[in-house]
Amino acid sequence: GLIAAVLCALLAAAAAEFSCSQAPDVDIEKACEMMQEWDQTARKEIRKRQLFGFGGGQITGGPQGCRNLQCFCSQIGNRPGCGNRAYRREYRMLSDNERNRFHNALVVLKNNGEYDRLSIMHRQVGTSSGAHSGPGFLPWHREFMKRMELALRAIDPSLSLPYWDSVLDSYLPDPRDSIMFSAAFMGDTDASGQVAFGAFGNFRTLEGRPTIVRRLAGEGRLFSEANIAAVYSRTAVQDVLAYTAPQGGCPFPTNFQALEYTHSSVHLWIGGDMKPPTTSANDPIFFLHHCFVDFIWENWRQMRQSRAQRETAYPPDIGTCSNSQHFSYAAMRPWDLMNREGIANYYTDNIFSYAPRPTCSTANPNCGSPYLFCDTRGFAHCVAKVKPNGRCNGFEGFDVCFGGVCTGGFCRGGAFTGPQSTFGTTRAQTPQNTFAQTTRLPTTPAQTTRFTNTQTTRPPTTFTTPRPAFTNPSTWAPTTSVRALDANCFNDDPCCEPWARIGECRTNAAYMSRYCRRSCHYCSNPFDNQTGCIDRHASCSAWRNQGYCTRRKQWMSENCQRSCGLCTQTKQQLCQASVRRRL
Repeated sequence: GLIAAVLCALLAAAAAEFSCSQAPDVDIEKACEMMQEWDQTARKEIRKRQLFGFGGGQITGGPQGCRNLQCFCSQIGNRPGCGNRAYRREYRMLSDNERNRFHNALVVLKNNGEYDRLSIMHRQVGTSSGAHSGPGFLPWHREFMKRMELALRAIDPSLSLPYWDSVLDSYLPDPRDSIMFSAAFMGDTDASGQVAFGAFGNFRTLEGRPTIVRRLAGEGRLFSEANIAAVYSRTAVQDVLAYTAPQGGCPFPTNFQALEYTHSSVHLWIGGDMKPPTTSANDPIFFLHHCFVDFIWENWRQMRQSRAQRETAYPPDIGTCSNSQHFSYAAMRPWDLMNREGIANYYTDNIFSYAPRPTCSTANPNCGSPYLFCDTRGFAHCVAKVKPNGRCNGFEGFDVCFGGVCTGGFCRGGAFTGPQSTFGTTRAQTPQNTFAQTTRLPTTPAQTTRFTNTQTTRPPTTFTTPRPAFTNPSTWAPTTSVRALDANCFNDDPCCEPWARIGECRTNAAYMSRYCRRSCHYCSNPFDNQTGCIDRHASCSAWRNQGYCTRRKQWMSENCQRSCGLCTQTKQQLCQASVRRRL
């Protein structure tokens, strides 16, 4: 099985040393070196503090913490439009009015201190957490993007967080001349790299500087179609929620095409504040860039994972592959969440969805925005327009210049007289998918039931009385295309085994396939062949020291029986105690 293969690979790889010099190019090597440095900092910090505590400093509640729009609306006074899922579109696809409202909301957040509060969250976890350098990167930033989006929607419920498809800019002879970096969009810089023009020209940084700084194109590169295709080609979860700072002995080969690596290259390309994680959220372009990273990840999830896998498949917890803050049950600082909660379906079920990337064709060379044009040579694709006086060489004869024409390799004033490939923006219809049913998250060491306004399926009420079936039996069959989830195989309730014995795995599949995966044989645990009073997770003793045996009894009594001193109790007694706690 997978566990045996992993153990064999661990032995075979024990002497192997990882080196960033193995990276395919200098940009990825640079990103790799940064992640190795951050990982070393994180490992040192782990030794200094208690990793799994959820004490002071945890951020809970408020509209940004909501997991569905019912909760969000109740927090902001049920304002019109708050119940519509956000529809995230490419930034250039917004109408001028929508873009200006988005900018205005960001300015309001900056002026009232909320923007800086969110930026501080990212700075605090910049180089010593599970937010970077490993599998927790994508889940952490999904939650962070959600919080920024809900902060914006608390000001204007019609808004959504747009994504920046930097592939559109990468086709230009000099992407620095893209309309993206003009005063009407993300702002233009002066000769010293200060963002001095546009809506964000007076954004004071957390460090006290009067403006944001960018060093465009000094290093790194923007996303390419090849980068995205490389992600979509992967089938294993550990290649996407990737081990980007492994140590010698990690049994999985390094995927230098992983999203965290290629996304970091874009940070390097922007430069300035965007380069290090401790300052990157100073620049609003951070949120648009990460929204696109999340877009790519969500597309992979839809293409490569079943619905069940999307919220259960997580790379194995292996200390030589990532520091323990990236483990699936580790705390997602600074929130009262754990890493595995960041892969839940409720984000896209309840809170946001994505519009497709802008496209065009030879037959219909319309990208749907006056800020994009269609390059019909070869495979037709949309490209960002160039701002006045920017370079346009190679695109003569195309409608490449915003408000001008390509003359002598530069965008000059004048009217384009060639075939039109851009048209006015047609506002996309926002899906009116309000109050989608919330999927309940499991009760585990890092979570108890907190959101009482969510609709949920429930477990059997006792271990002897099964609940009627409520799902198609075909959902019972375990899927195996993403196998790495086996190494994180747990039940979330001490009643799982008796429920499984009375057939609940089939008759109550929607619940059991999520919270009783081990007992229903969706996966296997390295301790499955051991009997008696054991711990099933390597962190049980650490969690015990943090008081989880009493604070998270349900999960701990199932998986950390030895550490919690429950060896004198039978499985039936543990289950009955769990049932009483739920009543």
